[in-house]
Amino acid sequence: MDAAHKQLERVFGFSGFRGVQEQVIHRLLVDSENALCLMPTGGGKSLCFQVPALCLDGLTLVVSPLIALMKDQVDALRARGVAAASMDSSLSLDESSAVRSQLREGKLKILYVAPERLNNELFISMISAQAISLLAVDESHCVSEWGPSFRAEYLKVSRFAKEVGAERVLCLTATATPSVVKDICDPTNGFDIDLEKGVFSTGAYRPNLSIQVKPCANFKAKISLLAPFLRSRGNGAAIVYVTVQKTAMELATALKEHHGIDAQPYHAGMTADKRKEVQEWFIGGNGVVVATIAFGMGIDKANIRQVVHFQLPKTLENFSQEIGRAGRDGLPSTCLMMPSAGDMPILESFARANTPSKQSINKWLDAVFMSPLESDNTISANHYEMSNSYDIGRNTLSLLFTILELQFGLLRATTPFYSTYQLKPLANNASAFANISNSDNSPEARAIRSAWKPGKTWHTVDVVTAAADSDLERSKIIRCISRWELNGWCEVKVAGVRMRYLVQKPLPQLDEEIEDLADQLFKQLHDREEADVRRLRSVADFVRGGKCYAQELALYFGDASSVPNGECGNCSFCKSRQPVPFQPKFDGEFSDKQVRFVLGVCGVRDDPRFLARLAFGVSSPRITALGLSKHEIFGCCDTANFNKLLERFEQECAEQAYKNRPVLAPPKTAANAQVTDDGSTGTKKTPVKRAAGSSAGGAAAAKKSRAK
Repeated sequence: MDAAHKQLERVFGFSGFRGVQEQVIHRLLVDSENALCLMPTGGGKSLCFQVPALCLDGLTLVVSPLIALMKDQVDALRARGVAAASMDSSLSLDESSAVRSQLREGKLKILYVAPERLNNELFISMISAQAISLLAVDESHCVSEWGPSFRAEYLKVSRFAKEVGAERVLCLTATATPSVVKDICDPTNGFDIDLEKGVFSTGAYRPNLSIQVKPCANFKAKISLLAPFLRSRGNGAAIVYVTVQKTAMELATALKEHHGIDAQPYHAGMTADKRKEVQEWFIGGNGVVVATIAFGMGIDKANIRQVVHFQLPKTLENFSQEIGRAGRDGLPSTCLMMPSAGDMPILESFARANTPSKQSINKWLDAVFMSPLESDNTISANHYEMSNSYDIGRNTLSLLFTILELQFGLLRATTPFYSTYQLKPLANNASAFANISNSDNSPEARAIRSAWKPGKTWHTVDVVTAAADSDLERSKIIRCISRWELNGWCEVKVAGVRMRYLVQKPLPQLDEEIEDLADQLFKQLHDREEADVRRLRSVADFVRGGKCYAQELALYFGDASSVPNGECGNCSFCKSRQPVPFQPKFDGEFSDKQVRFVLGVCGVRDDPRFLARLAFGVSSPRITALGLSKHEIFGCCDTANFNKLLERFEQECAEQAYKNRPVLAPPKTAANAQVTDDGSTGTKKTPVKRAAGSSAGGAAAAKKSRAK
């Protein structure tokens, strides 16, 4: 540990460790064992792997999902003289080559990568030649299938750790319930961490944070409470979290134009440059950012005096992580939640959004297992096209492929490739383009010329189609295009990424096998959906609780002792001693008239779950393609009991033999849209007729015949 203390002072300028930092580092350096560090946002988790990295001989590899955070930490480390780098999609070709050279030459101490990088064959080949003395896994709660922030790619990180022989592993997260901790530490699917000796936590309680819960009836009432609250923050900044992008825009505008508050919106729908501009504005001043949960990860700002949840948070994990961005300087800060009865439907629709119907999964499996096999024993898939064709969200699609890989051992993800190449003459050598048309008569060149679609500037070729039509390997087609580019004959752009999977064992072909697999996959997704709904409703229980909010939050994360005497004395319950009379809307009744309204407008009958999601207000690729998300029927039963709604539509579809009828889906126009007093949009619409099967997901080709 002497070396660790010296590096802490020499490189980082600190005279001593704080909290559990020293215990974590001792576990890694002295015991040479894996560890899990549970520490609030801003608590100093990064030092727990950066200091050991400087004490160990080999490479420290950091897996993190946030490119912006990687860049910030790499810049800070380089400024301190540490040989650090990141390998991510934002690097130029020259920058990426430089990092690879440093890696091969053993010049790097710390390398940051995203979890998706672990599917790249070239990267795996390079990293396997390195001695990985420490693998640090940031946001490690994402490894838990039953956590609210689960990411499919994280399931593969523990397998990677074993395959490359990482000498020790450090998992880091700000929030994890006892069940998530158990998943992270699991010796088989997790990181093999001793639950008794290898888990270190600073506790979930932050005594300088005051949790205030004040329900409001509607948007107008919330604004009336929020504006004076924000003006009271003093010399500091504030974050106001909202559920959807539209609310971020409307609320920021209202605060700025009607209440004179320096506010800016932030959400994932903004351009990368605009998001960066808002983030820099926020970090450099004391303004208010009104944001979706896209904002805040990796934000290093000490004087955030207020964090507001304008609507009910999705989960207590989200709530805990987001309020953790307040008061990092240790000064008193306020965390205000402003729930209303109408918050629950939209949040429950998010929870219900990830489960496709069983027949969608079945059709998707058909397509995957009938995919052409390449000479290298791989199949490929365009996730974007599959999502639209089989009415499965892209995140869910990634999870399904991951389950096929890790649970069933059928596939293994490998390096993706691009299916679409665009070629045009170089601006300074247009005549060289003629060589493509006239001089190269190789089979690959002829295949490309036969398949491309000429345009005014760019010629576009689908290399997958070109390879299939010419009976050539796709790799040879791509090498031909690369040769033309290297010869200076053309400029090349790529698009249409396709994921590639190595077939590990014979894929199921019989109908019975595929239907059984579809049943298993559907059950897993359905169980996750119900778990997400339970987590959401636990937030409503938290609001109504009638107990100290700080203690209730600590108990949720398995921390029974951090709040002195079980009461913080600073939250709204401790001050009022009164429970909140909060009654969110869910599990309500729906009428026969509402069901008939949906069935009368929408003629889809092949998928009862589609109809239930439509009535409940859950979007999907097929709903979007049919224009039904812009119709009054979308969300007309948004407070209903979803499972009872599904049962009703299952009955209706069965009675009509699952045969589709026409779909009426009017477009919404600016002329007939009206904004109500609570900020929602009402619309008067005229029906437009469409075919019920116009979505590929609704009218996918009949199942291919197989030998029985």
